[in-house]
Amino acid sequence: MKKKLISVLLSVALVASMAGCGQTEEGTGGTPEAGSGTTEAGQQQGGTADDGDSLYAADAVLKLWGSQDDQAYLQEAIKMFKEDHPEASGWTIDTAVISSADAKDEVLKDPTAAADVFEFASDQLASLVEAGTLYKITTDRATVEADNIENAVAAACIGADLYGYPSTSNSYFMYYDKSMYTEEEVKSLDTMLAKDLGSATNFAMDLDNGWYMASFFFGAGCTLFGEDGQDPTECSFNNGGGILAGNYILGLTQNPKVGNYDDTLLLSGFADRTLGATITGTWNAKAIEESLGEDYGVTTFPTVTYGDGSVVQPSPIVNFNIYGVNAQTQYPLEAMLLANYLTGEKVQELRFTERNATPVNKNLVGNKELLAASPAVATLAAQTELASTVQPSIPQIANFWSPMEAFGQDCIAGAVSEDNMQEILDVLVQSILAAIG
Repeated sequence: MKKKLISVLLSVALVASMAGCGQTEEGTGGTPEAGSGTTEAGQQQGGTADDGDSLYAADAVLKLWGSQDDQAYLQEAIKMFKEDHPEASGWTIDTAVISSADAKDEVLKDPTAAADVFEFASDQLASLVEAGTLYKITTDRATVEADNIENAVAAACIGADLYGYPSTSNSYFMYYDKSMYTEEEVKSLDTMLAKDLGSATNFAMDLDNGWYMASFFFGAGCTLFGEDGQDPTECSFNNGGGILAGNYILGLTQNPKVGNYDDTLLLSGFADRTLGATITGTWNAKAIEESLGEDYGVTTFPTVTYGDGSVVQPSPIVNFNIYGVNAQTQYPLEAMLLANYLTGEKVQELRFTERNATPVNKNLVGNKELLAASPAVATLAAQTELASTVQPSIPQIANFWSPMEAFGQDCIAGAVSEDNMQEILDVLVQSILAAIG
């Protein structure tokens, strides 16, 4: 996607544990089908078979990919894994530096040379599955679905099949200067924009970036690639709700109290105290807090009032990091055991503590005392519980970013009006749904 996505969090499960990917039949035994890209590894817990024989090789050799910044935490997690799984005490687990953002490209270069276990961004899922590079997860699937929030599990699925273990989430919310706004005022963007802040910019966001702008359309009930994000022939951004959202975005771009700020500009605005509030993610939390000090405020995306008088809660896009198992691995059971552990509650808490990564484990998401250590992560948890939309992972998503950028730029340039909004959005949708060359 257009902007680099960094780790952050998501919504509370609304249905039973199997709802993440839909109802599915669980494997009950057997071994992985070599070279199939799927596994029927079974659901045994604890790593031993009924007859007491180990299910796992005593001398397995696994390669694990992670980002440069995650290397120290991964070494600690591997140590914990071996302590908690004596059957893995003789395993060799080597790490290499490949980030989740780059994982798909590196895997597709040569799956046979790729890591046995690797982390990838959820928008890469469909491409990895289409290329046959991921094992279909059955080992401990029920536990994965029961322990993690629903949207995180859904992001690891294609149809009814689970292809990975959700680890962290990423989205955006609002930061604000407490010297300019009260906690009550930041509940409504319209209230914020009505306030006189003198020479300061009341509000800013990246108004020509589809990742952010989509929240207004989703809040109005529009869908991108169908309700489940899997239909490359559907986008309803040009329906009645889309018209309301488009007109609201247009109004923001024409409002002198609103700035079209990327990360550099918004950080500068908080540093020199000329910005009241902005929409961004946890990757900017430290810098913003350092600039604002005691005036540092974080809260969920404020409501907006559309032209028909409806009060709408925008629904930000949320993305996830997922650990997958290479379909070419010589040790699928061992790789799944490791991937499952690296995304379990214990390691998610470690990653939150050491890397400020947003957990997706239900117990951690609900642990307000734990999350209080990072107000930005805690706010993201609240935001995703309030409203969020999982970013589609199908290849058609590649057609989304440039048309949305063009729409935002045309609004800023004044080439869009309420009179031609329907025509403009019709063209936008046609571009999004155009065949991928």
